[in-house]
Amino acid sequence: MELFNRCKKLFEIIDEHAGDRDRSNTIEAVFIFNRDLLDGNFFYITGLYHGVFENCGIVIDRECNYRVLTTALEEEIVSEKFDNKNIYIYKNDGERNRSIHESLKGYRRVGIAYKNITYSYYTWLKESFPNIQWIDVSIAFKKLRMIKSKFEIAEIQHACDIASRVADMIPSFLKKGMTELELAAKVEYHMKLIGAQGIAFNTISAFGENSSKPHYIGGDVKLEDQSVVLVDFGAQYHGYVSDITQTILVGQPPAELIEIYRVVSHAQHIAFEMMRPGVNVQNVETEVRKYIDSHKNFKGRFIHSLGHSIGRDVHDDGYPGEEWGRLLQAGMVITVEPGIYIPGKYGVRLEDDVLIEENGCKVLTSADKELIIHAIR
Repeated sequence: MELFNRCKKLFEIIDEHAGDRDRSNTIEAVFIFNRDLLDGNFFYITGLYHGVFENCGIVIDRECNYRVLTTALEEEIVSEKFDNKNIYIYKNDGERNRSIHESLKGYRRVGIAYKNITYSYYTWLKESFPNIQWIDVSIAFKKLRMIKSKFEIAEIQHACDIASRVADMIPSFLKKGMTELELAAKVEYHMKLIGAQGIAFNTISAFGENSSKPHYIGGDVKLEDQSVVLVDFGAQYHGYVSDITQTILVGQPPAELIEIYRVVSHAQHIAFEMMRPGVNVQNVETEVRKYIDSHKNFKGRFIHSLGHSIGRDVHDDGYPGEEWGRLLQAGMVITVEPGIYIPGKYGVRLEDDVLIEENGCKVLTSADKELIIHAIR
């Protein structure tokens, strides 16, 4: 059961982080609760992917004893996965607060992920449990989630396969006069049609000059004969996600746009060639940026980071940071998404999802990224 495996590993990481400190002062339990914010760690540690789970949580100790705290709305889903004796169902705020007090009774040092709770909720915890010392375990969760198990990799691969299949369909969706929102709707519909249980995030669908805005969502702009189409989207499968970006040239694109596409494509392959365990991820990004900047007209137009980790969340706590010495490790799954953006004209981004393996990397997304200029009907 993933709960016990992840619990065991979580406390191992917590103890490693504690170092040589007196073990009598070690963290006794971890508390996760979806109060003002939904905490991805809750879904990760429980393995749940159905349900909303607002105002729900879990207490788990270092022996992997646990109690799931949930509303009646999620009772049936929780009961299908966990032993009923470890489930506390409540119907109102008073019962919820009593369940939290009962579940935390006897603990003196409890871990919570500071980055996933609001200040107001932290204040409530401090005031409600004056005898508990609350300790930040955000880094422990980040390290735990950064290295994917074989099970997780298989789920992510399935999400990547769905997104890749739909990415290869996009040229057939394109019709003169269709809007950005129409294209986004087709992409999301077809992902669900072939097995996605949801979308990883709101689809970015951008035509023409809107493609120079990396986080543009989409509107009623219509597709014209000479344009560029940028679509950034992902599938969600069993709680795990993919993230892919396709840029498609249509009609008779200008020579500069064709050159941008080729530069971005080569930049992505520079990253693929460098990525392996022990490589500093910042060095990979530096080399990609150096290559793009070597083209005078595009210098400084790669305006975001090279990528991010994916897993249960589409931004699964960023790239490996100082907790890993910024070094890539086998089992990490990250995006590689170089781009060049010329304001008011166009942008090109190519994004794939990559698994770091023992001797290099494996690209999990398989959509065709060969430069082909498409005619539209």
